[in-house]
Amino acid sequence: MYNNYLSCEVCGAELTRASQKQQLDRAGFMHSFCGKCYSEKSLK
Repeated sequence: MYNNYLSCEVCGAELTRASQKQQLDRAGFMHSFCGKCYSEKSLK
């Protein structure tokens, strides 16, 4: 079985597919964040 481990770009926490939040930037690159950093980022 193949697991793709990602880490949060802000705090470096390891993400699972269930916990990761992904966001596409204007240039088309995918960024991954944990739920906490994603919610903090989206408030700014």
